[in-house]
This record gives sequence, structure tokens and C-alpha cells, in this order.
Amino acid sequence: MYSDPAVRESEIKNMSEVYSELKGGVLPELRRARFIANVEFKNYTTEELKALIEDNIDILDEEALLHSATLVKDAAKKIEIYEKAISKFNSARAQFNKGVALLEQDKVDAAANAFAKCDAADPDVKNAKGVIALRKGDLNGAAAIFKSISTCDAKANLGVINILQGDYAQAEKNLENACCFNKALSLILNNKLDKAEAAIKCQCPESNYLRAIIAARKGNADQAKACLEKAKACPELAKRAEKDIEFAAI
Repeated sequence: MYSDPAVRESEIKNMSEVYSELKGGVLPELRRARFIANVEFKNYTTEELKALIEDNIDILDEEALLHSATLVKDAAKKIEIYEKAISKFNSARAQFNKGVALLEQDKVDAAANAFAKCDAADPDVKNAKGVIALRKGDLNGAAAIFKSISTCDAKANLGVINILQGDYAQAEKNLENACCFNKALSLILNNKLDKAEAAIKCQCPESNYLRAIIAARKGNADQAKACLEKAKACPELAKRAEKDIEFAAI
């Protein structure tokens, strides 16, 4: 023991600090138990989802419903799945996707009603409303909507309006990063045939119809006929080709 009372008091304080550290920093760690578990989660397969939407759709969560809707080709079934997600989870994404699915069926009024229940400030919703205005023939109204949105889709849609209004130079600018069909169409209208041909990446009937036009304008009758044969897989294009002045010389 220390004979000096001051020293003794100082050492007692030092000991108390040590005990405080033990109490707060050491003992809690010694008492703590840590469990580490490796859990593997496996989602439904495509085949399982297809079966569940037919037999037991109620067990699917929002994400599973949204994904399963992309797996079905039947438009009515797709909308049914979106409506399930809307009613069960109040899914904003399902509400928007329902509107898109209705637009794909050309049910413009029904699509407008679906989009009316979406967030009006969302750029994608605004763009969809612009598409509806375009489908209804309101070019000025649609253009005003597209100009108010700084998205690639809105710019591309504005390019479509440029084509309809005969402003091909502006259409080419707005469709610079658009899908290959509309981009190629704008280039054809500006008589940039080589660039138009290079822009077409798809092998759908519509794209082959454009290829046939390019070949015909270049005087390559054989290539035009070959592309036109592929395009005629679409009955509407086959009928159009019969009267299209583009192919009068082949």
C-alpha cells in the first residue's frame, strides 16, 4: 500500500477508470454471441411463374407479378396480372405498365384512363400522355408535351411529329438516337440512303420494307425484290407494296 494519502487516492481513481473500461468496453463483447448463417434464396423459375399465374396467383408478391406479366403473350392475361398487382399492392409500376399494354392494343381511351391514375409529374407518364395525344391526331398538343420533357423517348416522339409535319431535317436531329426504323426513315426522307441503310439493324418486315425502298432508289432491283419478299411476311405491307410508287421500276 501507498503511505502517501494523495498517491493512494490517485491510484484508487486510476483503478476505477480501469473498471469503467472493463465494464463498458470489454465485458459487453465477452457476453455477446454472434451467429453467422449462409442463406441461399432461389426465386421462382420461368416455368414455375407461368404455372402459378394460372393456378395460384395469390401467393406471388409484387415483383413476381410484374415479372410474370412479361412472360405472357396474351394481352388480356398481361393486363389481368397488372390489375392483380394494382389491387393487391397498389403498384404504381403495374398501373403504368397496364396503360402501356392497353396502348399496344390501340385502346387509346382505356390507356388514357390508366395513365390518369399514375403520377402526373413522372416524365414517363407525361410522355405516355403525349403519345395518346399523338394517336388522337393532336400533333400540336403532343409536341407541347414532348418538348416539356427532357427524355430520349420524348425527343424521339417529337421526331415522329417532325416527319408528319414535313420537317425532315429536324426529324433527323431528334431521331438521332432513336430506334433504327424511325432513324432510318428520317435519313431516307433526307435522301441519305447510305446512312439510312447502315442505321437499320432489325430484320422485321417493316425494316426490310425500308431496305427495299433504299435498294429501289439506288437502282438495285434484285436487292429490292429480295427485301420486299421478307417484308411481305406482314400482310399489310404486302398490300401496300402493290401500289407503292417506290417499286414501280422493279
